[in-house]
Amino acid sequence: MTWGRGITVSIAGTDYTDDAIDSVEINMGARSPWENNVAGTCRVFLITEDPDVALGDEVIITVDDQTTTPVTLFTGIVSVYSASIYEFGPLWTIAANGPLTRSGRREATATIAASKEGTQIAALARVGLASQWQGTPGTWSAQTRTWAQFDADLTDIDTPGVYELAAIDRVPTNVLRELATSAFSGSGWLYETRNGSIGYADSTRRENTPAAEYLTLPGSVVGRGSFQPTTDEGNLANALEIAYDGGNIEINSTVSMGLYGRWDRQYQTTLVDQDEAVAFAARRLEIESAPRTNLEAGVIIDILNASDNLTDQLLEVERNYGVIVESVPTYIRTSGVFRGFVEGYTWILNPTRPTLNLFVSDYSLSNFGLRWAAAGPTRWNQVGASLTWQDATEDL
Repeated sequence: MTWGRGITVSIAGTDYTDDAIDSVEINMGARSPWENNVAGTCRVFLITEDPDVALGDEVIITVDDQTTTPVTLFTGIVSVYSASIYEFGPLWTIAANGPLTRSGRREATATIAASKEGTQIAALARVGLASQWQGTPGTWSAQTRTWAQFDADLTDIDTPGVYELAAIDRVPTNVLRELATSAFSGSGWLYETRNGSIGYADSTRRENTPAAEYLTLPGSVVGRGSFQPTTDEGNLANALEIAYDGGNIEINSTVSMGLYGRWDRQYQTTLVDQDEAVAFAARRLEIESAPRTNLEAGVIIDILNASDNLTDQLLEVERNYGVIVESVPTYIRTSGVFRGFVEGYTWILNPTRPTLNLFVSDYSLSNFGLRWAAAGPTRWNQVGASLTWQDATEDL
């Protein structure tokens, strides 16, 4: 059985699809909800004598949807290319990186004003991704780009954000490091889009995802090796010290200490307001003061078993997508359903066994701000009498 979807490999505008062999591998996003600086990568293999490839060339990978319309899965730039010689000729390996890698090689040389975290991230993304004259290939006279095309695409950044952050005034400073710090301080999620931009989801985006927009994955498309629950003491913390722009605060859970002993942790933020630092600390304590079980291996999807409609939905997946996994073993969820958010993913694209591995975090790790009073009386009437505080955010 072969997959009928067209896969296109484009490098610097040249279609190398006929030269690509074996598979195309795309890695995007993180493995946990608290990672904010993981750059995407792509790797392709080409059988050709002399590909016209150079460092910095743009790489675009697309897959056709069921109407044969190309859907972009990866956009990045060539970072490494090398050749191995075999009897059949040279085999070229082309590796490309996403936009976070590019921002990691840039420095902010001017102060970025104090603002909410989304506004600050947008300013950093502009510094990290905007094109520069000296980085533009070709001769000056041959340029057809407009000034607008030299700016970064900020469409997928939630602005202004939620939390006030201090100015970034210790310059020059690395853009990627500051992006990660701002996103973490704002309790949001930094990611790379399929079209080669930087995105940021503030702390309210996942909470506001409508139930109808969650992607449902039936058990028939999910490999059984997906279900590897892991509970790690390294994720446990019940005595926290939070540094913010005005000083430090401490918070702890005596209940958790009584059960597990004392587990200290320190966090650095650039939050300005003490009340917001206290709220940040309370959220961290809420999710870290008790052990959490996560799916360590990812959710492995056999694309050949997926319907055309589901496959089209999967082609659109990026970080922050809500997913519902059905037919989960009861030792993971007694209800047989796992609900969470995509943190990262790996595509293995080939014509015989295409797969998608989704790294999904538990719903409660992203919607930790829910309180008993926030749900309203109607929904509580539908909740079982045995519901505990620890499980409330997930069952609701």
